[in-house]
Formats: sequence, C-alpha cells, structure tokens
Amino acid sequence: MSSLQILKDQRRALGLSQAQVAKRAGISIPTLRELENGQGTIRSLTAVLTVLDLRWAWAPSAESAGDVLCERRKALGISQAEMARRVGCSRITIMNLEKTFVGRVPTLLKMLAALRMRKVVQPIGAEKGRPLSPASNGSEQDIVMTPPALARAIIGHFSHAMSGRILDPSRGEGAFYNQFPSHLERDWCEVSAGRNFFAWGERVDWVMTNPPWSQIRAFTQHAMRVADNIVWLAPLTNITTKARLRDLEEHGFGVSELLFVDTPKGDGWPQSGFQIVAAHLSRGYRGDWRVGRL
Repeated sequence: MSSLQILKDQRRALGLSQAQVAKRAGISIPTLRELENGQGTIRSLTAVLTVLDLRWAWAPSAESAGDVLCERRKALGISQAEMARRVGCSRITIMNLEKTFVGRVPTLLKMLAALRMRKVVQPIGAEKGRPLSPASNGSEQDIVMTPPALARAIIGHFSHAMSGRILDPSRGEGAFYNQFPSHLERDWCEVSAGRNFFAWGERVDWVMTNPPWSQIRAFTQHAMRVADNIVWLAPLTNITTKARLRDLEEHGFGVSELLFVDTPKGDGWPQSGFQIVAAHLSRGYRGDWRVGRL
C-alpha cells in the first residue's frame, strides 16, 4: 500500500471524484492518479493536500518543509552526500529539496524514511492536543449531543427567517429536531437509526443541526444540493478553510452569519480552544459576513 493511500481515502470520504479534485488542484486526472500511487511532483502533491484538507504531518507548512528536512538531517548527523546515497539520487537533488522543496514525490518519501519520519500527511486539525472533532469519537460517527437549551437558542435566533420545510440531517437525541418551530414541515436523518443523510435526495428550505465534525465538508456539500439555507453548529475553523469556502462559492452559497457560541461544558464536548459558531450558509448570498454572539 502506498504511504499516500490517505489521498484516495480522504477524497472518497469527502465524496469527491478524481476529476473534481484534479480540477480544483489545477492538475490532470493522470497526475492525480500518480500522486495517489506515490508518484508525481511535490508541487502537485501540495496543491492536492489543500483541496483535500490535508497537511504535511512533519512540517508546519510547505514553506518551511525544506528547512525541517535540513534540520532533521543535521540532527541525525547525516551529510547531504550520505543522504543522497541512501535515497539513491544526486546531492543536488537533496539540496533542492532542502532549499526550495522542489522535486519528485518518490524521492521525498525515501528521504523521509531515511530521516525516520514515517507519517507523511495527515488531516488538518489532527495535531496532538488540538482535535477538531471529539477524541472519543470515530471519524465514522461523531457523537457529541447538543444541550437542548443551546439548540433552542440557535433556533430562536434564526426562526424569524425560517419557513417551508426543515431537515435535521443528524438528529441524535433530537435537541434541534424536537424544537423546530411548529409552523415548519419537519424531517430528520440519523445514521444510527438507519436514515443516512447522504441517501437523502428531497428538496428542503433549511438544514440545521450539530453535524459530525469529521464529516462536515461532505455534509456541507450534500446539504448544498438539497437546501437553500444551512445552519451548522461547529468550530469556526471547520467552516472557513480555503477549500470549504471554495466549495461554497462553487455551489453558489455564501456565509451569511457567524454566531459565536460558548463551548458547552461536559457531555463529551472537546475543550480544544477553537471558537464554536452557529454558521448560516445561504444560497445566493454575496454580502459581508455578519458576526455576532449568542
């Protein structure tokens, strides 16, 4: 298995085709296939990481990656010439990797192995001690229940604009669904009850819930196919990455409002230090982000 199998796994988890990822990364489909098999160039790989919400596991950014390689090599007492011998390339190739982080992916993978840096890339937010989704939950099914009082306050804030049909795509114990205004036609999904949101295809006017944070990009992409208004309770960082803002733009959506919320205490909520928001994403919205506090 390629050490870059995570590219394929993450792409599938986000519900993206090779054509979609290639287009967003500005590369060809054959190039993406090469990358998923551990081939290709570092430049192309860096572009794909951005699209897939992935990052280098061993460096803060692509800009600092070369310096990290150099410092690690020196710390292990390995010369550039010796590193070139171990990797099976020229000394100039090692120099280019360390100075400008330019080169081929197979060469980089061999150098990382020689430097005992086995983990190549990881999801954004997966750094130890800074989880974006609850540590106790698997990525398949995040289970952090929303306090009913918080759900009621969020619903109350947006209720003046709500009409038509509303869907709770991740009902859980019903904190949102059970408190939706009576004048709305309500429906719900919940994977543990056999009603998977990704199988939902009917049009609704609103989607509102505390979604599984590890799947929030895929949830948002599907919600934009079936609804005109989306309200997520989630970390601000899960809403406003470059890739996710690009998703909104491509689907004709905009961030209408960000309502800052204090992180609930207890009930498994991660006290990560990231700001929690109730984010209103609206089809056709092109104005400034309205920011407030609940």
